[in-house]
Order: sequence, then structure tokens, then C-alpha cells
Amino acid sequence: MSVDRLRAKTLLVLTLVAMLGLSGCATIPDHGPVVSGDVVNDDPLEGVFRLAAEGPKAGQTPVEVVRGFLAASATYSDDHAVARSFLSPERRLVWRPDTSATVFRSLTTLTTRQLSDGAEIPEQEAATPSASTAGTPTSATPASTAAPGVARAAGSTDREVAEVVVRTPAIAEVDSSGRYSVVAPGAKVEQRYFGLVRMDDGHWRINSLDDGILITRNDFSVTFKPYEVYFPDPSGEYLVPAPHWFPSAPGSPELPTTLVRALLEGPPDWLEDAVASSVPIGTDMSVSAVTVENGTATVDLTSPARDADDRQRQLMLAQLQTTLGQLPNISSVRITVDQVTFNIPQDSGPRPVVDPSVGAAAVGIDTKGRVVRLAVEGNEVVEGLEALTQYNSVYGLTYPAVSYDGGWFAALSSDRTRLFLAEAGADSTFQLRGSGMTAPSFDPRGWVWTVGDTGVQATYAADARSEESRVDVDASWLEGFEVEAMRVSRDGTRAVLAITDGGTPHVFITGIVRDDDGRPSRLTQPMGLVPDLVTVRDVAWVDESHVAVLGRRKAGAANSGDEQIQTEVERPWIVEIGGRIQPITAVTGAQTIAVGDGPASLVAGTASDTQGRSGSTWAKISSARWPAFPG
Repeated sequence: MSVDRLRAKTLLVLTLVAMLGLSGCATIPDHGPVVSGDVVNDDPLEGVFRLAAEGPKAGQTPVEVVRGFLAASATYSDDHAVARSFLSPERRLVWRPDTSATVFRSLTTLTTRQLSDGAEIPEQEAATPSASTAGTPTSATPASTAAPGVARAAGSTDREVAEVVVRTPAIAEVDSSGRYSVVAPGAKVEQRYFGLVRMDDGHWRINSLDDGILITRNDFSVTFKPYEVYFPDPSGEYLVPAPHWFPSAPGSPELPTTLVRALLEGPPDWLEDAVASSVPIGTDMSVSAVTVENGTATVDLTSPARDADDRQRQLMLAQLQTTLGQLPNISSVRITVDQVTFNIPQDSGPRPVVDPSVGAAAVGIDTKGRVVRLAVEGNEVVEGLEALTQYNSVYGLTYPAVSYDGGWFAALSSDRTRLFLAEAGADSTFQLRGSGMTAPSFDPRGWVWTVGDTGVQATYAADARSEESRVDVDASWLEGFEVEAMRVSRDGTRAVLAITDGGTPHVFITGIVRDDDGRPSRLTQPMGLVPDLVTVRDVAWVDESHVAVLGRRKAGAANSGDEQIQTEVERPWIVEIGGRIQPITAVTGAQTIAVGDGPASLVAGTASDTQGRSGSTWAKISSARWPAFPG
């Protein structure tokens, strides 16, 4: 559902509090080994990277030809050579399979019908050729003897044509840029028409079809893989991933070029203003492909690349190293411009961080209202927070948060009208007031975020040390939503929000736009992540490219396998940004979730304790509530 069409109901306040800035440093080499990016997901079919496809067979009916084509189009070998063999000679050269991919569950959900004078005929009639149509037609064959769904080609007495329609519920789509989107169950039925012509040799071939492919979920899992294309944040401290899905095979010669073209194309719309570009405007590849020799990828760019300053050159190399570092056949990256060496200094700034680590234990609030570090063997009280915990007896402290450096803490009052903020060891506490405030979330620059509903259209930030540092943040697209939870990414460039619109839940990801001083100024128009939620309670970041969602999905939602999962209970879901959604075993009574470094660290807060995972089961790990990792 477009947020522009959602009706306004209430106005929201987005609150940020300035804190201490954090950063990490290292040195970028001007050449050498790649920087590892996100590990590409393991293949679910255990190493089968190329699908075997069969070409057309003699005597096939129009329906059989179309079904054979659909099966073969999942195989990308030799530019879909097998799939193209189902097409007429004139269509083989112009069909473009790379414009899109529509994913459907399995062949059992695919219906194929041959049309007769624009009307459907039963599949059993279309699927079985009659004796009179199995052979080569001749000009002496009367029109009345043509098979159902077959007509004479216009203006011809010796060519027959047929039309076949294919329908299937879509479960996902990939566009021409490799951007993946989940389709809610029942939201879209893909329908495609195929025009066929009987060739001179008597065989049916497809002569009219849409670009793009239809592909089953299992074939998609084998043929396509997720890759991250990295862009620097405006400070140059972090590299931020933008997900893409591309056909892949080990050592594929096309894949390095595909990834570099995606990098030069830039980030998706929702992320564009939240990240920076190290590549000067107008830069393109000067040759048609990235060359890889002895593990070194050479990327040759056009002359505008020379306009990059020293820092931009280092960031450009870092982008390429990290993006191409996902490919097992590339161990180093070299940049040239018009086939001339591109000088990249080694001392122009720190290396940007990829996938920042949380690197600390979770905190919670114990039965005495104290902030504690969670541990199975016993909670450890965080010292120096007396100025904060004194408010528990009056307001009741809930939903703690801790900064990435471990020096600042925040918590909400039980009625969600006050946010308390304190530095460990300090004798005073800063307060923000509102209503319906969400759990606080720190970003790596020291701002703590919460969303409240006060009925006033104002979005602002406040510095704990100076109220003059408050800034207005434009988040006008939030009007009309009730925000259940908001979490800022560990690189500070994105936020994930769980919201409801008139009782309908959504999860959105948005970019955080900052001014030249790093102060938040705007949230970008968002992208939806989970289109089929029935309920949503909480969200959390898992790593740079995944979030966790606590909620319930509609009936018909399924994981990457064929089995249906239980949808009548709330559970955590691991959501790949711009990708697949995987279920986690349900935990009874879960109200909140938190994640450290990776999905194995996922914990859930209930009304009485904190639960952790052990394999596929959950068990109590602490009597404290509202678990939270740094951030």
C-alpha cells in the first residue's frame, strides 16, 4: 500500500537526543585484497548451481511448448540458449529475459490454457494434440480441421497460429535492476499470453511473448543469489548495503560486470539521500566488462572518474573491494581510467566500517527497576545509574537502551510519557516528555530516537547537554500512522519501523538524511518489507542487511521450503532487506525482541522474563524484562 494513499489520522512526533559520536578507523590500501562483504546465502539444493533444461521435442502441442519454455527459462546458461530454442527464429534474438523475474510457488500452482477465438478451452483438450494437428499442416488442410485454440495465420493459407495463456499467483518479483520484492498471498495473479506459430517443419514455436521470465521458487533459489552493492554514508565512516538479486554460478564471467554496473547506477530511491556517492557524476565503464585475471578484477572507468578527490578515490576503491569481495574468484581489485592507472593515495582517511558489530551483552530492567546486564548465571547491575533508577518508584522504568560505547542509557516510563536519559556515573538525568513514546534507539552518532504521538505536527531532536541542539526532522509521511516500534541501523543511515494504519500492520525501512554536521534532518519515503502481516509488535536489526520482526503473517505465508508454516501464532521473522522472509520458532508470550550480532543472538522479552534460543527451542535466560542490545 502506498503511504501517499493512506489517510491521515494522527500526527506523530519523532524525537532524537544528541549524544556522543562514535567512529571506527583503519587504513584503506590503494590496491590489494578485497574487503569481504556479506556472505552470499548457501544454496538450498546443496551446491546445484546450474539447472538442466530440455529443448523442444517433436510433436509437442502449443501448451507443451509453452510449459517446456517456462521450465527452460530458469536456466541462464549461454544466454538462455535452451529457452530460446522454443522461440521462432525472429523472436530468439529480441526476447529479453533479464528485464524481470516473477517468482511463483511451484508448477502445481501454474495453470496453462490454450485459447480458441479468444475464449479458454479445457486444458486436457489443449494438452493432447489430435492426429490431424500432429503433422505438418498444408494449404490443403481446411480451417475447420485445425486443433482447438488454433487458427490460420492472418493473410496466410499455410501457417497456423495458437495462443496460450498462463496464470499463477506471484509470491515475489525481481526488477531489471535486481531489486526483490515480496508479494502478499493472493495480492497478484500473474497472467501472460504466448502467441505460437506452426513452423514449416510442423513444430510449434513461440512467436509472441513478454520480456522477463516466470520461475518457480525452487528454481529461483538455485539460479538467483542475493548480493549487496555498497555505498558510503555521508561521513565516509560506513559502507551501506543495497540488496540486489542476480542470476549466479561459481566463476560467472558476467557477474562482476553486473555488480559494477549496479554500483554505478546508484542506490535505490528510498536510500539515495541517506548515502553518498564516491563516483563522480557521468562516470561509466569504459569497456563492456570487468576483466578478472588470476583473481584480480580490473574495473576500467571513463574519464569523469578523474574528478574524484583523494578521499572519494579511496571510498570508490572500498566500494568496489567490498562489493566484488562477495565473489569467490576475486581476491583483489584494480581501478583504471581509460585503461590508464588510477592513482589512489593511501593516507586520505579511515577505512569505512562494514556491518558494524554490537559487541556487548544485552541489558534489561530487573524486578527492582535497576538496569542490569543479562546473564544466565545472574544479572549484573550497571553501576553509576542511580540518577536514572531513582525514577522507577514514581514512574516505573521500562524499555532500556544503551549507547554503542556503553556510556549512555535511556529508558521509558511505564505510561510511555517520559524518556529518561543518563550518563553512567552522572548525578543528573535528562527527560523528554510526550505520549505513546516508543522504545528508545541509539544510533552510532550518539542520537537516541523515539516516536511519540502527541497530536502536534512536530519532529525534533534534543541534545542531552543542550536544549539548543534540538532539530526538526521531516517525517511527514508518518502522518496517519501509529508507530509501534522504531530502530535505527548500526550504521546510522536507516531506520526500520513497525506501524499500524487503522489496525493494518506494516513494516517499513527508511533512509535517514543528515546535514553536513551529521544532524538528522529527514526520513526518506520508505520501502515496505513484509506485505502480509496480521499483527506486528516489535522490530530489531539483525545485521547490516537483515531485520527481525515480531508478528503474525497471513495464511499462505511460507518459508523458503515447500511446507506451510503456522500463521495463527505470533513469532519472530528474519527479514532480508529486499529479499526473503524466514520464520523463527514461536516463543510463548513474546512482547519484544532484541538481536546482537546475528540471528543466533535473538532474544525475546515476555511479561515476566527474557527468553533465549537453544536450537529450535526457547528457554528462560534472565528474570529481567525488556532486553536490549546496544543501539
